[in-house]
Formats: sequence, C-alpha cells, structure tokens
Amino acid sequence: MATRREVFRKRGVGGLARWARFGREMALSFGIVAGFVAAGVGWAAVEAELRQPDEVCGPIVYAALPMSCREPTIWLVDGYNVLHAAVLGGKDRSEWWTHSRRRELLERAAGFDADAEVWIVFDGPDDSGATAESGGPHCVFADSADDWLVDRVRRADDPAEIAVVTADRQVAGRARGRGAQVVSPRDFLARCST
Repeated sequence: MATRREVFRKRGVGGLARWARFGREMALSFGIVAGFVAAGVGWAAVEAELRQPDEVCGPIVYAALPMSCREPTIWLVDGYNVLHAAVLGGKDRSEWWTHSRRRELLERAAGFDADAEVWIVFDGPDDSGATAESGGPHCVFADSADDWLVDRVRRADDPAEIAVVTADRQVAGRARGRGAQVVSPRDFLARCST
C-alpha cells in the first residue's frame, strides 16, 4: 500500500503532466488559429492590391470621369443596361424592350454635352426601325451588346479614347481590362441635356 506522500507525489506529477499537455495543445491551437489569421490577412492584402484603382483615373465604374483623364472621343453605350439602370430605375423589364423606350434613350443621348461619337447598342434584332436623327447618336443592334462593346474596344487603335457606359460589372471589367474608360449610366445621362 502506498503512503500518502507517494499518492500526492503521483497525483502532483500527473497533474503537472496534464497541465503541460494542456499547454502544448493550447499552443498548437493558437498556432493554427494564428496561421489562418495570417493567411487571411495576407489574402486580403493581395486582394486589396489587385483591386487598387488606376493611379491616374481612380475608380470610375460608378463615378464621374475624374478631371485628370482625357475626355473620350468615342462613347459606347450599353443600351438596355442604361435603360434598366438609369432611365427605368430598375422597374419591370417588360418596359425595356419597347420602341418608345429605345427612342427615349436615343433622344436623351442626342443632347450629350461633348463633341464625341456616341454609339448606343441594343441586344437583338431591330424590330422597329429605330434610328437616330442625323448628327445624333448611332444606333446599333447586335446579337450580344456586351460582346459588341468589348469587341469594339478590342479593335480600337487607342482604347483609352473610348468610354463604355454600363452598369454591368462583367462588361465594365472586360472593357477596362482592354484599356477603355468605364462610366456609369447615371453619370452619362447627367451629361445629356433633356
């Protein structure tokens, strides 16, 4: 039979061993959590670096063109996107596709305040014969307005002379990636006198 002293000694040593094991497990857990936090902070830094706005022009997807950028000479307008985002304010889509809405956008764009070419492209076939007044914006119908806009930027001699008017993030990213400026529908329409 063990004496009291031996029992306490065994318990004390066992207790110390348990605390040491607990300390190692806590350190390991802390190390794992710290690793995840460091990886997350590192990833956020990489993402922030990738999303830095253009040093010269700043963020322009949902903002007016900054004064430091040169004025585009060609404006390519995503017609139905502008109708939905700015003219109709997100109302029911059935109102987009009508001849009267296309005509409304063409008439507003005719009052654009810059001496530049304005091209408004709509998806689908021209079912109404919508054309712009002479000297006004050009009206184009394409199978895909998005692809037409990006292709026009891609084929340009100097994409920096082009502004693409859209609220579509994918189109904006593709156009910006090819060197064009991107302007929100509201900012474009604000420059069109009514």
